[in-house]
Amino acid sequence: MNILLNPKHELRSGWKFLMFWVLFGMMLYTLAVALRLPAVPETQLGRLTVNLIPIVPAILTIWMMAKFVDKLPVATFGVTLHEKWPRDLALGVGLSIAMLAAVTLTNGVFGGITMTWAATDATTQSLFVTPFVLIISAATEELVFRGYPFQVLVKGIGTWPALLTMSTFFGLIHLSNDNATILGAVNTILAGVMLSIAYLKTRSLWLPYGLHVGWNIGLGFVLGYPLSGIDIDSLWTTTTGGPAWLVGSAYGPEGGLVGTLVFIAATFVIRSTTKAEISPKLQKLHYGELKS
Repeated sequence: MNILLNPKHELRSGWKFLMFWVLFGMMLYTLAVALRLPAVPETQLGRLTVNLIPIVPAILTIWMMAKFVDKLPVATFGVTLHEKWPRDLALGVGLSIAMLAAVTLTNGVFGGITMTWAATDATTQSLFVTPFVLIISAATEELVFRGYPFQVLVKGIGTWPALLTMSTFFGLIHLSNDNATILGAVNTILAGVMLSIAYLKTRSLWLPYGLHVGWNIGLGFVLGYPLSGIDIDSLWTTTTGGPAWLVGSAYGPEGGLVGTLVFIAATFVIRSTTKAEISPKLQKLHYGELKS
């Protein structure tokens, strides 16, 4: 048995997966050194700016892997525009709004919520940068967690093993966030499962991206909940009553049982009711895989 090549004389998926992360890590480190980025930025604006950096190595790594290793168009990995991307993006954002409404209404019923206007002249600069950063950081996370690494694992070890592997990784890295909890990590794993299924429905990253960016901007920037344990400057500040295990406390709704139920419900909605409609362009690219 050749441990490097499969029967088609292609590099095995495990090596592709490892190569992606090595290249991504090297480019990210090189870029951070070149830009002289501080290990721990002192201001929120600095932290936000640092979060923009990984998008560059993420895009370059996927392009390099597609062109030089797989010798396939980048579009194969669902990272380009196609004729149905506006629909997928709008559907994802719409579903995220419904999820946020469910979280807020449930918290209001069981613990009560207080919303106060938070935007001030002192936060103007940060408020301008924050939504842009959330847009870019959501794109980065989709590229690296539902993009190339996830997709080569699907081909190598199967859909559900790959889905659970990448979703678990996605959840565990959030344990390093401020105010992180075990329930918060579990909920983030569930969110990863939801986003992965959204990708599999369309073989495009636009639906999971719509879900991801809509949730992050709505939760953190508009409503002003803690976003995965991180407080960011926002238009409103929303505080909740009730027990932490239910509403999430300092980690935000993602750290409570309400978040658990919303992610599970959204996953079932996407899996059972969202029409699996793949664009003709992507259908052609994935024909052999989908047929098998």
